[in-house]
Amino acid sequence: MRRLAGLAMVVLVGCGPKAPVVEKKAEAFFTPDPATMGSLQGKVTFVGKAPAAKVISMDAEAACQALHPKPVLDAQVVVAKDQSLANVFVYVKSGLEGKTFAPSSEAVELVQKGCQFVPRVIALRTRQTLMVKNADPVSHNIHPQPQHNREWNQQQSPGAADLQRRFGFPEVMIPVKCNVHAWMRSYIAVMEHPYFAVTAADGGFRFDGLPPGSYVVAAWHEKFGEMTQTLMVTPKSAGEMAFVYR
Repeated sequence: MRRLAGLAMVVLVGCGPKAPVVEKKAEAFFTPDPATMGSLQGKVTFVGKAPAAKVISMDAEAACQALHPKPVLDAQVVVAKDQSLANVFVYVKSGLEGKTFAPSSEAVELVQKGCQFVPRVIALRTRQTLMVKNADPVSHNIHPQPQHNREWNQQQSPGAADLQRRFGFPEVMIPVKCNVHAWMRSYIAVMEHPYFAVTAADGGFRFDGLPPGSYVVAAWHEKFGEMTQTLMVTPKSAGEMAFVYR
C-alpha cells in the first residue's frame, strides 16, 4: 500500500499544470521621420591666448622615448591658427528623453601608439564595442575610471590580442589612464543616442537626422569644462551653433 500511495503521489505531481511560457517582447526603437528630421552643424573655437603645451617627459621608459625623435607635446589643449579647438565632445544633453535608439554594431577603436592614447577623446554608444589596441613595442595598462559603469584595469602586452569591452550606462566623461605610463590620458563618453561628435583640428561638428523638438546641446572640454546652448529643431530645419571658449 505504501508503494502504491507513493506512486500515486508521483503521478499527481507529474500531471500538474504547466508553467506559463513568457515571451520576451522585441525592444521598440525610435526611428526619426525622414520627412521632418533636421540637422545641426557648428564649430568650437578658443578666443585668447591658449595655454602653452607642455613637453611630455618619457625618460622613465626608454622604449617610449625612442619612438619619438622630437619632443612630444601634451594634447590637453589643441588650438589651430584659426582658433579652432580640437578634442571637444559635443552632444545632445537633453530633449531625447523617452526615445530608445537601436544600438550600433560598429566598434570604436582606442589605440595605444607612441605611448599615448589615440584619439585623445572618443565617444560611443551604450552596449557598443570598444576595441583597445596596443601598437607599441612596450606593455600598457588601460584603466578607465567611471562613476556609473564598471571600472576595469587590463594590461596589454606588445602583440597581444585586442581588448573588447562595453559600457552599459551613459556617462560623460570617463577618464582613462595607463598605470604604467603616468602621462598617458584619454577620455571616453558613453551615450544612449547617436547625436554626438568629437571635434577634429577644424573644430567642426554636425548632427543629422534630428527629430523636431527642443534640445540642450553641450560642449565638453577636459580643461575648459562644459557649456550649453538651447536648440529648437523644426521640420527640415538646418541649425547652426558656435561654442566659444575664452
